[in-house]
Amino acid sequence: MTNLEKFLSLRSFVNSVESKGLVYGASFSEFVILRAIDADGDPGIRRVDLAKAVELSVSGVTRALQPLEKQGYVMQQESAMDARERRVVLTAAGKELFNDIAANVDQRLEQMDSEFQALIAGLN
Repeated sequence: MTNLEKFLSLRSFVNSVESKGLVYGASFSEFVILRAIDADGDPGIRRVDLAKAVELSVSGVTRALQPLEKQGYVMQQESAMDARERRVVLTAAGKELFNDIAANVDQRLEQMDSEFQALIAGLN
C-alpha cells in the first residue's frame, strides 16, 4: 500500500468517525467543546480559554460554537465581574445533551478504537 493510499484510508476513517457522531447526532468535536465548557463550571468559559482547552484558534472556536448556539445548546452571557467580557455557557438543553453523550461516550470510543485498530492492521 502506498503512502497516499494509507493517508486516504486514515482520512476516510476520520471522516467516518466525524460523520457518525458519538450519539444523538453530535460530532466528536462538538462533544469536546461541550465537555470543555462543562468542565469550566458555572460562570462559563471565555472563548480564548475554550480555544486553549480544545486546541483551536479563537476564530475556530467561534465557528464551532455557531451551530451549537443556533441549536440552543450554548449561549453567551456577560461576565458578572466584567461587563466587557462574554462567557460561553451551556443551556439546560446543552447540559442535557452533554450528560446524555457522556453517559455513552466510553462505549462509542471503544467501538472507534476497534475500528481504528482494524484500519491500522490493514495498513501494515
